[in-house]
Amino acid sequence: MKTQFRVQNPFRRLFFRSDRNLTKAIALGLVLVFGFETVLVAEENTSETDSKNRKTPVDPVMLTIHPKAETKPSLKIQLVPESTHQLEGNAAVYYLKAMGFLEQNSARDKIREMHKQAAELAKAADSEQSEYPPYSYLEMHPNDLPIGEVREYLDSLLAFQVPILREARLFRDFTMHRNLQLSDNPMGYLLPEMQSIRELARTQSIRCRLAIAEDRVDDAIEVIGQQLTMSRHIGMDDFLVSHLIGYAVIGITCDDTLLLIERPNCPNLYWAFAQLPSPLSEAERCLAFERQFAYMQIPKLKEVDTSIRTASYWSEFLADFAIRTAEIDQYHDSGSSAIVSKVQGDKRAESILKSIEENAPQAKEYLIARRIVSKETIDSYPQVQLVLLAMKDYYDVCRDDQFKLLHLPYQLAVAKFTTTNAQMKKDGERYGWFTGLAIGMLPNIDAFHAAQARVRQRIAVILAIEAIRMAAAENGGKFVDSLDATPVPVPNDPFTDRPFSYQVDGDVATLSSEYPSSLPMRIELKMAK
Repeated sequence: MKTQFRVQNPFRRLFFRSDRNLTKAIALGLVLVFGFETVLVAEENTSETDSKNRKTPVDPVMLTIHPKAETKPSLKIQLVPESTHQLEGNAAVYYLKAMGFLEQNSARDKIREMHKQAAELAKAADSEQSEYPPYSYLEMHPNDLPIGEVREYLDSLLAFQVPILREARLFRDFTMHRNLQLSDNPMGYLLPEMQSIRELARTQSIRCRLAIAEDRVDDAIEVIGQQLTMSRHIGMDDFLVSHLIGYAVIGITCDDTLLLIERPNCPNLYWAFAQLPSPLSEAERCLAFERQFAYMQIPKLKEVDTSIRTASYWSEFLADFAIRTAEIDQYHDSGSSAIVSKVQGDKRAESILKSIEENAPQAKEYLIARRIVSKETIDSYPQVQLVLLAMKDYYDVCRDDQFKLLHLPYQLAVAKFTTTNAQMKKDGERYGWFTGLAIGMLPNIDAFHAAQARVRQRIAVILAIEAIRMAAAENGGKFVDSLDATPVPVPNDPFTDRPFSYQVDGDVATLSSEYPSSLPMRIELKMAK
């Protein structure tokens, strides 16, 4: 099923509901299904602290690996081009071309028809789309791929992508020139290209697996590099959802890398992954936009301060505020991007004004406790101003209490996230309506932090396996007894900042982590003879 991506954040708790009580609002949620093989939202949207006692059964990933010394020269495999090899320019243009936005529409139409047929067959047979091409290719081990059929699919429809993606990898920058600061309705901003990037990542995975099946190791490594660079590129976008898609692309690529490592002639990729930029995908830009998102959607909030204003000013303010928040609810409820009419806004404004009148005592209590307004002067302010002033300040405080924890290691931040989330819940029960903006518009930053840790963990696992292969090349094909005994360092588990669990039992070594608790990691390695 195809999903139309919007700016709606898959980690957002809920949207601000000005015309419903807080209890009903908290019950609402947003689920955005990516459809990736690696679904970070589903994996990470569980607090580690809340579920630390829950053990989730996990089927181990079983890999047969081969001893392999490090490459010489050690850094000859460059998955992401180093600066001297990068070109000035915008990689986004090349990805759009590869996805058929600017040309090859006939190929894009044929692929869309193929996906439609898969959906129809699955529905008729009451089965899953993953059982039918091209989705089924992603469910198969390279050894099981129908090579001729897959090659025909890629060559007849998608051969034009190959040179374009080689070029895209070389460019330094990525921008869609969104200029969100100029958008009147950023909540309704459509992201159709993100859907196509998802399909592109899937196609690249099929291309990589075919190369593995045909023992074209160098071609598989090239695709892996293109995927990792693409994830880095789309992470430069303005939206958090784009960044999460980049994370999912990294997950797909790490899965394909594990399949490649099983090949006897696969070179050791330790230094290829060790030299990747850290972090591979920068979140600074999308987080900056996310941090200001409420003010971009409701620009007049910036004007709320302690300067007393006239009744006519607040009447105009509420009219605009009603329309802006109605748009948020509309996108949440139905995905509609229709403009909210003035009649709808006026009706909603009446409801908002009633909520403000009911919430004024709690707003006064909050503002006095925060020393924003004194007891002596508070009654000189209009009720509307007091409630909106409390709303704005509470949003700013909660936002920064969440965002600042991204600067801490995951194992230190997770308990603090639990504390701040619990405090927001208490505040909602104590203060009521004006806390809705923070509770509704702020994303689940704790889940995003976990997603970041998950990506780092996947790369760390590859480094660990390659360190084990490197050690085996030096000691006659045997597993080392401890990860400390490998000739190169093995990173700690990013979730705990402690070493991965590693046990050797006969000819099988198990590499594992209990985190994330919603999807623990367990890999069983067998050394090829």
